[in-house]
Amino acid sequence: MRKRDDRYDLIKSMMRDGKIKSLLDIFKYIPKTVVADDLGKKVDRFNELMNRVDQFTVEELFLMASWCNLSPEEILQLMLVEYRKSKKKITRSKAASRIP
Repeated sequence: MRKRDDRYDLIKSMMRDGKIKSLLDIFKYIPKTVVADDLGKKVDRFNELMNRVDQFTVEELFLMASWCNLSPEEILQLMLVEYRKSKKKITRSKAASRIP
């Protein structure tokens, strides 16, 4: 197994400082390709999961949490923020498509 990426150590303090408020914010500090590789996912599949965060398994979320030194509750909260954002976008696009 390769060495754990040091950038994971940034996430906890960035979250504490309010710079990370949702799951996608993590990828301002650590590349998606690194996390995808660590999860054993192809980048294309990982990008699909990022668009539908509810498709991540609990195990995958908890693995990411452990790498970032976050609690399970913290990673779930970040995921929920992202999930709610995506639901608002879906609701808006459905409403817009009904306008004649």
